[in-house]
Amino acid sequence: MAASKSFLDSLKKPEPTSFKMTDFRRELHLRHKRDEHAKKERMKALQESKLISKYAITIDTSRARSNCDVLRMCVKELGFKEYPFGRKDNCCDVHWHACHFEDNPEVYGGKVNKFPGMGEICSKMTLFRCLDIMRDLFPTDYDFYPRTWYLPAQFHEFSCEIRKMHERRVKPKPTFIVKPDTGAQGDGIYLLREPNEYSSFNGKCHVAQEYMSNVYLIDKFKFDFRIYVLLKSLEPLEFYICQEGLARFSTLPYENPTNKNIHESFMHLTNYSLNKRSSTFNRSDRDDEGSKRTLTSVLRRIAMNGHDSNKVWKSIERIVCKTIVAIVPEMKVEYQAAVPPGKTGPSCFQVLGFDILLLHNLKPILLEINASPSLSLDSEQEVSPGVFEYVISPKDEEVKYPLIRDTLLHVVPIDKLKYFRKRKKRRLLKKLKASSSQKMKRPEPLVKQRTSIVIIKADESDEEKREVNVTQQMSEMHMDIDSSASHGESTARDANSDDERESNLKSDTELDEEVDNYFETKLRESCLKQLYPAIYDEECERYRILERVAGLFIYFLGIRGSLRIGPTGFRTFARKCRLNRKGMTNASVDIMYIDLQRRWDHMNPERTSGKKGNGLCYQGFLDACIEIARRKFYAPSKIEMLENLVDHCELSLNLKDNDLANNLPRLHFRRLGLQYRQGSLYAMPRRIMEQMTEETTIEDLLKAHEKKLRQPSKEDIESFLRRSRRTIYQPSSTAAVLSAHRSPDSE
Repeated sequence: MAASKSFLDSLKKPEPTSFKMTDFRRELHLRHKRDEHAKKERMKALQESKLISKYAITIDTSRARSNCDVLRMCVKELGFKEYPFGRKDNCCDVHWHACHFEDNPEVYGGKVNKFPGMGEICSKMTLFRCLDIMRDLFPTDYDFYPRTWYLPAQFHEFSCEIRKMHERRVKPKPTFIVKPDTGAQGDGIYLLREPNEYSSFNGKCHVAQEYMSNVYLIDKFKFDFRIYVLLKSLEPLEFYICQEGLARFSTLPYENPTNKNIHESFMHLTNYSLNKRSSTFNRSDRDDEGSKRTLTSVLRRIAMNGHDSNKVWKSIERIVCKTIVAIVPEMKVEYQAAVPPGKTGPSCFQVLGFDILLLHNLKPILLEINASPSLSLDSEQEVSPGVFEYVISPKDEEVKYPLIRDTLLHVVPIDKLKYFRKRKKRRLLKKLKASSSQKMKRPEPLVKQRTSIVIIKADESDEEKREVNVTQQMSEMHMDIDSSASHGESTARDANSDDERESNLKSDTELDEEVDNYFETKLRESCLKQLYPAIYDEECERYRILERVAGLFIYFLGIRGSLRIGPTGFRTFARKCRLNRKGMTNASVDIMYIDLQRRWDHMNPERTSGKKGNGLCYQGFLDACIEIARRKFYAPSKIEMLENLVDHCELSLNLKDNDLANNLPRLHFRRLGLQYRQGSLYAMPRRIMEQMTEETTIEDLLKAHEKKLRQPSKEDIESFLRRSRRTIYQPSSTAAVLSAHRSPDSE
């Protein structure tokens, strides 16, 4: 029996040796404290949100990452409200993302500092394809970037070109630079001279470009410029250039590429993230020294060498304008996919980084565009061998701090900014009035005067010592004598103080003028200069033909939010644009679509059709339009053929609503002094717009054009036949006389 009892006891679970009766109560207490803390935090956040004025400018920095330092400095100086952990009760005015538009998918309003798909658009392959298309249409205007081959799709053409150069014995021996499509910070870049030296890692795409060996040198070092550009909006198109930038130098003296130095990255590449690892990297704080310098210091150095630095800067501005105009159609296609028409979503702006290289003749060459340029202010500094610490770089702060500050002032809501300036104006007025009133008051020097003495007699004890107020007795004695003199002095002092008050105090109008001048000087000191439409609108107007092609592509997409047009949409494009009247059959349209889809899927192995839906991308659709224009709308130049095709398509569609994207430039209307209207542009082809004068209006041209296209009615045909009978079949005079004298018997 005892054995069975011990066996049953062994089957029971052993009680925990560390169990205490207070553990459960302690857990309940900790849980209660956590709940109370969370409740306090929620109440604090709610209280902060209630205290914020509706005119407060709010900035969301929860996704800013490495940009937080410079962004917080600017927000603090401007007096804006920062939300470092995001705002859940409402949408902020500006959402700052470090990398992509999709970093925070919950944004439904305000402004985001990234455009959708900008990373792909600024990749090497997409960027230079856009530029190649523009060079094909405008050969002499788009010659500011090196020849480019897209590998591995164009490896055969690349090999043939190298073989032809070797056969011609070109000197110096040609060198090519290979860059990964989506690479950054100098990773994966190398130089080659033979096609067999190319190796595709893991099937990734690359671009191969001519290496520019005849570059402009300063102190025997190669360098390039980092130009910052603010793309404020797409519709209407508006962008600015920062008048200060950075110059990044290599860390080894430059020599022409040879077989010995072709692998010296510190000599041939100027990327800061790469050269900062070099042992010869110069971290000088002076503007005109070091491996990183300011843009203006280098331009001053170029001017000191006897060259025209202003001409160089103007050429850089034109490169920026032409490049942005080339990528705007792709950006509009990406934007409509992320924020379709009719859907609530944020508007966008973005700061881009252009890398510009100067040749020996000071001709600027575009190397690439960085969609997310580094905005961090810190740099590495070696405090001991192998030990680095991060310190604020004065040159980065000088360039990037004004850039972010003026960017925020350009993109925040205008009504809130006006209220913010009025409030700041009131504060400045108070400070100025207080300072002027303090100048008026001149405090008299304090004179310490003894007011009482202790009189002690020799025969008195300590208890009988008494304190006598001497000044009071003296004032009573001489009160009658000095009363008249003191009265005269006081009146003279009051008169002098009134004169000083009138001379020192400024009027309110003078203070207002001083505050207005303060804000005007602040605006004039902005580092951002508007390029489009302020300066280069007329020059860049003719380059914007591809935006109209992008409008046609968006109109025929079919699927909302899609980036590719399917076969049904392409047939609809050919039918509605009446291309069958030009000899385009349905079979030829289908064959063209299949060939172009296969070609572009082969050109983009990384971006296969399965990722973004089956169909033809925008660049493939543009190739189709160019081919149709070559076959059916022949003209002496390619741009005229494409313009004729687009005019024919817009005329056939006869669109008078907002279905097409608003892509036509407004310059033509602004030049003629006419009012721009959204819905009336696409019903008129280019030839009719050229006939516009100052007296005519858009409505008159539309009515005349519709009357010309309108089918004649039955009444119009009958009236035309009656007029024709009167003029053509009217009997002659001799026939009328004979018919009058004809007798009835003769009949």
